[in-house]
Amino acid sequence: MIGNIWGKAGPLLFLVVGLALAACDREASPQLPDTEQKSVARLFSVEAAETLSKSIWQSGQAQLIDTQAAVNELNGAVTGLLEAPSEDHLEVARLAWLNAHRQFAAAVPYIRLGFAPATLRDEGRRLQLSVDSWPVQPGYLDTVPGYSESGIVNDTAVELTLSNLRKQHRLTAHEEASLGFHAMEVMLWGPTGERTAQQFAPVGEGQKPEARAANRRRQLTRLIGQALAEDIDELAGRWPMAANDLSRHFLSLDPAARLRQIRAIHTQVVDEELLPRLPESSESDVESGRAADSKLALLAMLATLRENWLMNNGTGLAKLLLEAPQAEALEGTFAMLEELLRNAEDPIELAEPDQLARSRELLEELAGLMSGTAEAPAAEQEVTPVSAPVQE
Repeated sequence: MIGNIWGKAGPLLFLVVGLALAACDREASPQLPDTEQKSVARLFSVEAAETLSKSIWQSGQAQLIDTQAAVNELNGAVTGLLEAPSEDHLEVARLAWLNAHRQFAAAVPYIRLGFAPATLRDEGRRLQLSVDSWPVQPGYLDTVPGYSESGIVNDTAVELTLSNLRKQHRLTAHEEASLGFHAMEVMLWGPTGERTAQQFAPVGEGQKPEARAANRRRQLTRLIGQALAEDIDELAGRWPMAANDLSRHFLSLDPAARLRQIRAIHTQVVDEELLPRLPESSESDVESGRAADSKLALLAMLATLRENWLMNNGTGLAKLLLEAPQAEALEGTFAMLEELLRNAEDPIELAEPDQLARSRELLEELAGLMSGTAEAPAAEQEVTPVSAPVQE
């Protein structure tokens, strides 16, 4: 679901933006009274902010390179499947899809940061919708039970070219995805999760073999992979600081402003990317019902946030932006949330209701701690016990 809620900023985002603006006003005065310092971001050196902000941007570049490699591996596996359809080759392609999808999920916080400027947000939204639009309607792509002639695979009026496939993407409804990871998921797992390698076998007999469903399925699958590679390659090429493209907007900010932007984007990621992945009822959409990958994609995104805030050498965002008790609480919240999700079912829709509810609570706590608006819970030894009156 990575791209479908761009532009619908939740209350957490507005709260962070307000805090960022307040922080901007206060930055002109380096010395603040003790009482006022408690309500604003911690003071830190320009050098530390410069180093950390550039390190996070470069981590985004590394993650995009990993995503690029994983997508190339996916396309290589798809080529192997189409050249010699077999159950083994189908399984290899599925495993490559899982790896590529999780690598992309881990890149999402960086992508949101790269397209944070107002002039780039629409472009960023289009990119995410091209690469990872969900949920998808399987019948828009292929045959589904009860509709033997459904989908682009059977609609010979739809010419199978990459440019035309991009025009068909989300043509009349957001579920009508003809591109992206979840369109590829439908092709590899099948609309009902029962795809066989034989369904990718080429058909050569008869008139106009290119119009046969099996051959169109092969071409459609190839084109979806090609579009994925083009989109990720273009993004990766625009990321390096020397490219003077996406990075120039980020680097034009002063170091403290970069950290505020990262902080706001990360809170936005929790609000708009992670929380919607946790269904509130059994009727909610599942990101990867066929591949059973929604939970692990969510964990991949969380891992990126944790790494940025709690770097192993202690130089993450938490050290610069949070007080020690808040940083400690943040680390504990990450640990509890990740452990809870690891023990949940996948797809995440199958998790127990109490697991989902607790996960949502922990995500909200995470956002509050990252934004600096939530106080760390008092240590047990610091709480003064209160005795309830005894009823006579």
